[in-house]
Amino acid sequence: MSKICIVFDRLRTEEKMLQKEAEELGYDTSLIDAKITQINTSSKIQDFDFGNIVLERCVSYYRGLYFTACLEFLDIPVINEFNVSNICGNKMLTSMMLKKNNIPTPKTYFSFS
Repeated sequence: MSKICIVFDRLRTEEKMLQKEAEELGYDTSLIDAKITQINTSSKIQDFDFGNIVLERCVSYYRGLYFTACLEFLDIPVINEFNVSNICGNKMLTSMMLKKNNIPTPKTYFSFS
């Protein structure tokens, strides 16, 4: 059976509902609070029980982004991976990526003051 880990920094109704649905579909699940989890450059995947895949659900953009970077450092697959979160959480990068891929977007100005 596959195990899905849901990482959060504020446990909301949405995370509880995701856990419930995953369990009803037959998945083993766990909830992990990013605020109390410690990962360092000497950490190994065996030090943790993140399961087969992690769903990153942190409310804090930077906490989720950096936690995801740590998980990917440990070669743990993450839904909402670092590169996607980095681009989607930054309006300038998102606007440039949309334009680069010929997706119609309003003309956007950037200021570097």
